[in-house]
Amino acid sequence: MDWNEAAADLLHQILQLTPRPERDQAERQIRAIAESLAEEDGVARVGVKTVVRAWVRNTPETLRGELSRRMEMLGLDPDDFPVEE
Repeated sequence: MDWNEAAADLLHQILQLTPRPERDQAERQIRAIAESLAEEDGVARVGVKTVVRAWVRNTPETLRGELSRRMEMLGLDPDDFPVEE
């Protein structure tokens, strides 16, 4: 699956917020979820919104309260990305 540059950059930024021991696993999981979501949406390329959706799905519910703040840290508007899925 192809990723646009902005989506790949966002994934890298998300991983920088992830504790080092969990980064490799988080990367594999977010990539797999994002590519699955893109396929479900019928698109051939993973974009930023798909990466955010994958990030939300990969985040345990107990930690989702922090996602809005983290999105803002990355220059994203949390209102554009619903945390409850």
